[in-house]
Formats: sequence, structure tokens, C-alpha cells
Amino acid sequence: MTLEDRAAIADLQALYCERVDEYDIDAVAALFTDDCVTDYGPGRGGLVTGRKNVRDRIADGQAQFRRTHHQLGQSRVEFDAENPDRATAVTYVTASHEEWEGRQWRAHLRYLDVLARTTEGWRLAERRVHAAVIENRPEISWEWVPRQSSPPNRVMEP
Repeated sequence: MTLEDRAAIADLQALYCERVDEYDIDAVAALFTDDCVTDYGPGRGGLVTGRKNVRDRIADGQAQFRRTHHQLGQSRVEFDAENPDRATAVTYVTASHEEWEGRQWRAHLRYLDVLARTTEGWRLAERRVHAAVIENRPEISWEWVPRQSSPPNRVMEP
């Protein structure tokens, strides 16, 4: 629960983006715990458990793209008061994709992570992905960021 821990978690999240954009799948998988759990949404593989299965899911999902670019935004990290080797984080990400046939699309997401301190450093124990806005790929099913209802067609007065 130190500034060094926060920096290490920020570096882990950035390294995930670097390695996934480079299609270095083994390096991506190494950022997860052996017993990790991921859920990138129902249209992107759903619930997957175990590092090897997560590795394979990420490899298959990323193989669909010629290029990707994952850009991190704000991140809020909370450390577990009862277990100093656990933390949670909510991190905003914009992920741009170029498919092999040229189609481009973008996802504005939140990574909901549970992090564990291991002998190798901080690792992703859980990663769930919620979508806020998806551009140019409406046919994929997502778990959406919960949002309170607002009145339809509300117009602000000048």
C-alpha cells in the first residue's frame, strides 16, 4: 500500500497494453496469476479461467486484428485493508482495432481488475471488461457500464 505499489500496478496495466498491441501473447499471459479469471464480455469470449485458457482466448481474439492500440485513461486503485497483497482497480481504456480486411472500430471500456502481489510482482487475478461506447462494431455483445436512467431527449436550456 505504498506509492511503489501504485506505480507497479500502473506499470502492469501499461505493460498489458504494450504487449497486447505487439501481439506478444506469452508476455501478456505472464501478467496474470495462474488461477486468473477474465470476462471480456459475451461477444469477446465471456468468462475464462486459468492462465493458459486466458492466454489462448487473448491469442484468438487478437488474431482477428492487423493492428490494435490500447490507450489507458484514469485509473483508481484501492488496496484491501485486510490483505496488503490484494487491490482492486477501475481503469478507463480506449481500444482501437484494425481488422485484416481493413475495417476499423473503437471501444471505450473500463477494466475492472483484482490485483494480487506475487513473487513476480503485481499480477492480474481478475479482469472484467465493461463497455461504455462502441464505435462501428454494434454486432458484438458487451457487458455495459451500469448507468442510471435519464429522461429521453432531455434538452438543456440555453
